[in-house]
Amino acid sequence: MGAQEADGAGLPEPVRRPRGRRPTRPGSRVRRALDLAIALVLVVLVAVGALRWLDSTAYVVVVLQTTGPFVVVGLGLLTVATLLLRRWWMLVPVVAALAVAATVAAPAFRTTTTPKAERALTVMAANTWIGSANAEQLMEAVRYRSVDVLVLTEATPAMLRRLDEVGASDYFSRREGVARPGDFTGTMVLSRFPVTVRDLGADPARQHTPSVQPELDVSTPRGQVRLKVAHPVAPLPGDTGQWRAGLRTLQAWVQAAPRQEPLVLAGDLNADFGHPGFRDLADGLVDAQRADGDGWVRTWPFAGQRLPAYVQLDHLLSRGLTVIAAGQVAYNHADHAAVWASYALPAG
Repeated sequence: MGAQEADGAGLPEPVRRPRGRRPTRPGSRVRRALDLAIALVLVVLVAVGALRWLDSTAYVVVVLQTTGPFVVVGLGLLTVATLLLRRWWMLVPVVAALAVAATVAAPAFRTTTTPKAERALTVMAANTWIGSANAEQLMEAVRYRSVDVLVLTEATPAMLRRLDEVGASDYFSRREGVARPGDFTGTMVLSRFPVTVRDLGADPARQHTPSVQPELDVSTPRGQVRLKVAHPVAPLPGDTGQWRAGLRTLQAWVQAAPRQEPLVLAGDLNADFGHPGFRDLADGLVDAQRADGDGWVRTWPFAGQRLPAYVQLDHLLSRGLTVIAAGQVAYNHADHAAVWASYALPAG
């Protein structure tokens, strides 16, 4: 062995890696990207869901407040995706958000009706889409459910004539309200029981809506029920302030009504439980569809709309009555489904 070889001369020098962070592995970058994507979707869903507590008349906010069911579905799908991708540490906030959303949605799936109670009154509220609804299908639903009081919003004289042609004038003995041709502001109440008009509700300045909102006493064989029709303006761009004012007016009516008097607030309220203004109005009242445990109730939009039905704008709210059963029924040539409910009156 030569002297140079002994000294290590001629051998290649060892490769020295530069000091600093170790190179990122491709798998690590993928995991980080997945965590970021999950976090981003979670933040968006939580932000949209949190809007239900923001009492605003901003058009975008009002629209997004109707998407609560999609938030719950989205969080459910995100939970499944997080599990399949095994992003365990992201699972905690996702499941926590889903739990909150499910808690908010749960009351709509819990039945509180009393099916064995004795029926005294059945009410149906139907938006006729400026009088274009199929009268025959509507009357079939009325007869099938033995409806005692039919509330028609967007009622027109032509719609009433078509209803009479299929038997409405024989079925209902009383009618009150105003039908307006070619206009969404008409409202009619058809009843099998005697009715007394308390207020025609035709003053737009006082009602904060151009629609007629009658208030009547319905005299059933088992007692009297106070009925108020509701049809605030739709929360379209430029109209959200008036829409909110209309909900406040209805809330004031509920609060002023004597608590010992059974009452029903019925109609197209152009709002659902995602709107704080509607929840303020419905506080202390029973929504018939919720009492029936119908879950995700969808009454709009139907015919002539690009979107599938996804939100409940039509309601039957009551106080001092027991809900026996409730449901919805769709009919042709209308963008809303009707809602109906059967009630028992308090004994005595």
